[in-house]
Amino acid sequence: MMFASSKNALACSILAALCLGSPSALLAATAPSQPLASAAGTSAVGPQSTAPATTPRSKQATTAAPKVTQLKSITVTSPFIAKAGHSALKMDVQARDTPFSISTYTGSFIHAIEAAQVNTLYPYMTGVQAAGNTGDDLVFRGFTSSVNDQNSILVDGLPGLATRFGSPVTIGISRIDVVRGPASVLNGEEQPGGFVNLITKKPEADPLYEFSASGTTYDGSGIGLTDKLGGDFAADLTGPLGHSDRLLYRLVMDDANGDTFRNNSYSHSIYFAPSLTWNVSNNTSLTAQYVFQRLKYSYDTELVAPNNNIALVAPIITRYQQPSDEEHEYGSVLTLLFNHQFANGISWSLDTRNVWHTDDAHGYDVASILKNLQYVGLRARGQLNKRRYDYLDTNLHIPFNTFGIQHNLVVGLTDGRDVADLNRTQFYNAPSTGPNALTMSIYDPVYGLAPELSSLPLYAPGNASVLTHRFTTTYSYGTYFADMMTLSSHWKATLGLRYSHDRQAIEELRVAGVPSSNKANSKVLPMAGLIYQPNEHWSNYISYSTSYVPPSANAIDINGVNNFVPTSADQVEAGSKVNFLDNHVSATLAVFRINEKNTLSSFKCADYGTCYTQVGKARSQGAELEVNARPLPNWQLTAGYAFTVAQITSSTNPAQVDTRLPNAPEHSAHLWSRYDFRSSSLQGLGFGVGVIRSGERAGLTPTAVNQPVLQLPAYTRVDAALYYNRDQYALTLKVENLFNKIYYQSSSSNLAVLPGNPRLITLSARFFFE
Repeated sequence: MMFASSKNALACSILAALCLGSPSALLAATAPSQPLASAAGTSAVGPQSTAPATTPRSKQATTAAPKVTQLKSITVTSPFIAKAGHSALKMDVQARDTPFSISTYTGSFIHAIEAAQVNTLYPYMTGVQAAGNTGDDLVFRGFTSSVNDQNSILVDGLPGLATRFGSPVTIGISRIDVVRGPASVLNGEEQPGGFVNLITKKPEADPLYEFSASGTTYDGSGIGLTDKLGGDFAADLTGPLGHSDRLLYRLVMDDANGDTFRNNSYSHSIYFAPSLTWNVSNNTSLTAQYVFQRLKYSYDTELVAPNNNIALVAPIITRYQQPSDEEHEYGSVLTLLFNHQFANGISWSLDTRNVWHTDDAHGYDVASILKNLQYVGLRARGQLNKRRYDYLDTNLHIPFNTFGIQHNLVVGLTDGRDVADLNRTQFYNAPSTGPNALTMSIYDPVYGLAPELSSLPLYAPGNASVLTHRFTTTYSYGTYFADMMTLSSHWKATLGLRYSHDRQAIEELRVAGVPSSNKANSKVLPMAGLIYQPNEHWSNYISYSTSYVPPSANAIDINGVNNFVPTSADQVEAGSKVNFLDNHVSATLAVFRINEKNTLSSFKCADYGTCYTQVGKARSQGAELEVNARPLPNWQLTAGYAFTVAQITSSTNPAQVDTRLPNAPEHSAHLWSRYDFRSSSLQGLGFGVGVIRSGERAGLTPTAVNQPVLQLPAYTRVDAALYYNRDQYALTLKVENLFNKIYYQSSSSNLAVLPGNPRLITLSARFFFE
């Protein structure tokens, strides 16, 4: 799956082939797999990390998915949001039996939106906002998670993405679970807004071979249809090894290469993920999965907002780096998933995840905006970072009865180690005036004039302390339990508790005189919930949950010191979940209030690039409504609305009190609808329409009284898609940002404003074979 041809020729050939050739197949989410209980029809979602789909075929006989010849009808009838989930309580239960707001987004949802990367889906997930250019940059219920928050995005229930920059690809994902609100009791260190759990595709007993190709191009913001091209080739192969279902395999591959809409920029991603499942017996299975991912892309620090005024931002294609400025990432992951079912209904799971990651970057940072508001000052930067993550989660699921109360108890242990070797190879804050000044025009940048990075000093004279080489190790341990109790035919209750302990060791390997530091933290975290179900359609709940996040070992203040204390939060949530009109409509309504202490806020600083400060307390409160509907067998839609008031309530800096948390809109909404024609003359043809609305957001946390606050304006984006399915082939044409709306997705400071894509056209084809 490695292609050596140039990306422009590649993309042109893809687009031509798709236009002239046969349409290709539906996606892997509709491939045969053991489904969760769905709102209607056969679910397109895949197995859990301890899924029954990894057991022998004899265990699957009653739930096997239809053959490829039925893929077309599966796509129409499979729900966008499934009724069952696993991630909220680490057990397979219906969403209506959990006292939290959760959503299980299926493969049908992923492919209806034609999402190649996970972050493309976030605008269509209620209460979730993308908040940066790394895989972990998210806003849940007003609270931001960053690249240092490993538990914001889990993979099969364990932290540790293969890469840090760029969002995970969807080709290897079966479904996506979103759990809103604090969830540290079962998952450990976690931001209070919630988390995403990516459930990967596992080996299947029924052979299936999917091949896909797509081409992309931009059209808008001064970019012509043939100016910025891209292509993607992928394959997903699964089936038994030999004539027995005891040993199954899966191989997922993806190669994506293309220009981005920014000046002189590109992105190239390779994804390779083989996996094996050994069904030791009817009750015991072991899945081993390896992932290799390589990213190469242009180094880019995004746009700047002079005087914190979004009206002064340059055109969205503007880039302040040189064409040769690049960043590379390499990630390898080994995951082991073991499950054993005992005869008395008890099950034991043991899951491990080991990640090896390297990234290196060489390019120019934007270090400042000059007083004339016309130029930016530059910093020459080089870095070589190596990271190792090792995680383990083991638990027992024990069903039993006491005094007429039915219990579903999960008891578990977690163990984790994060090791980071962070080496700055260059950090030269160049002067902004004089003969050695390094600046670039904000509105008319000229490329090719900046000196080679290797010709510049490693750091400014007298500023050697910024050329750091930091080595950090974090150990985390935890033990937990959660018990879902059926008290009667109408009442259920959930109780949970976790003891969490972590310790950090921080050592500076290059700069003299910096003392090593060691810190340890412990916390007891409770959760509780009560559910009243007057009938099989309604489920009303109230819950209390907590979260706990020790400060990242990489977080430093303006003096280069990490003396922060853990951030903690608690939430009270109440809501109602309903299915009506013969299960054609399901909805979840939730109201919540989250209080956070020792809130940690990041900002750009001259000496270290990114610095942190602990601002005090924050609160987020609001309401969310999510609806999944199927008005007709061939028409499905999902819609959501979130009202969130997230602000700092207490701070040592008076300028921050009562200000809004960054990148958190007060109002946000979305809709995606897919309709497939059923008449004989239009058989196989369908269309989709999506609308995203995001309200005004604060772009940063102020640091001084009377400082202008960067405001990101509200926007509405419209997407559209055409589908054509025929037998084992399918074709999709999607236009993102149909009306070429200029909007800004997020901001981490006035030196890093992330614009949204201009009009993006994607033509994709898929082919399925048995």
